[in-house]
Amino acid sequence: MTTSATRIKSAQPALLMVFILVGHTALCSVAWVPEYIDRLGVSFALWGTILGVGAIGSMASLLVASRIILRFGSRLVLRFGLYLGLMFLVSLGFSTNPVVWAGLNAGFTFCMAFVGMSANTHAVVLQKMVPRTIVPRLHAGWSMGAVLAAITGAVSTSLISLEVFLVATALITAVLFEILRPRLLGPSEDGHLEDKATHIKRRFYQAPAQLWILSAGLFCAVYPEIAIVDWATVFARDILDAPLALRSAPFGGFMLGMIVGRLLMTRLADRFHPHTLASRGALLAAITLGISALLPSFEASWPDALSLLVAVVLWLVTGFGMSGIAPTFFAASAHIKGVSTTWALSRMQLVTQFIMIGAKVMMGAVAEGINLQAAFALPMILLIAGGIIAALTTRLAQADELGPVEPTTGAITLPIMTETAHDD
Repeated sequence: MTTSATRIKSAQPALLMVFILVGHTALCSVAWVPEYIDRLGVSFALWGTILGVGAIGSMASLLVASRIILRFGSRLVLRFGLYLGLMFLVSLGFSTNPVVWAGLNAGFTFCMAFVGMSANTHAVVLQKMVPRTIVPRLHAGWSMGAVLAAITGAVSTSLISLEVFLVATALITAVLFEILRPRLLGPSEDGHLEDKATHIKRRFYQAPAQLWILSAGLFCAVYPEIAIVDWATVFARDILDAPLALRSAPFGGFMLGMIVGRLLMTRLADRFHPHTLASRGALLAAITLGISALLPSFEASWPDALSLLVAVVLWLVTGFGMSGIAPTFFAASAHIKGVSTTWALSRMQLVTQFIMIGAKVMMGAVAEGINLQAAFALPMILLIAGGIIAALTTRLAQADELGPVEPTTGAITLPIMTETAHDD
């Protein structure tokens, strides 16, 4: 079924607002992480393990997400995944048992993986219908939601209890989503039936080599961002000695950098080759993240306010450098021959989540066994690796764009997808 221009036009701002809502929902607890740790009475090592269990929830959902979205459409799955996720989110504020909390958090990540999968599928499908690049702008919307989460979380920690904050967040999110939902593409418009018809069924290990490379690159791009989400406020509290109301400030600076970078992504791509943006951005992010981790080594004579300000600026640059990597790997999934967009997205994220379990546990163990600064070496190394993968695969795309198997990053050039993408 052909989707009307009016529906396509109305769906774009609606989907942007949904990304903002999803970003806020997923990260609304960032400012409360120290509170969660204190309530549960766990060490950094055990907290890292709890986060790893949460990654198992995400991984489990991705095993079935593609089939469910192909059957029911992304809008319906997005709706019910969000509602269930909000229920689990509220329950996190009422548990003080580490085992129970870990299970509830796994349920939350399970549902939010469905939400993220549905939103990204909707975004990639919508991208095929318009001539200009919109995926980076939509991902910027997620970052806007993350910044909003940092602000609302920081304010709420000083004014209300965790339980009240989570209940209010769930109610407001549900109401706003219901207002936006009719503007999103419906099951007869989102192309999932056509996608299902062209999808070639295959086992997980039969994924094309292109998909494995994209998955590795996606993990290297995504985990550093997740590490900052998991540890930002703990870093601000334990390393920077930031006051309660300002513990979200470095995280807010990081997400602000992500927003600016993703909004400027298309314009920058007109002047610089995408492999330059990705590889140089990853290197820049690794350097600034490393410097921020070393701040305690030379900040002894600095005022506390100056240390916090420097950290915010460094993490802002880190976010800017990282902004262009993950969206390109997501969008490239639409260009893999014989594989539906939904299936490719789910498998890429499944591989990412599987590796992330070990990465989360490892970072928590290093933070406990050595210190938190040393733990940030892991995301630094992965940023460098992600930049190398993006650089090498983009160069291969230049040399062999018309080969029998489409190069892994043929889609990394921007605009990522145009109307000609219908031929894929």
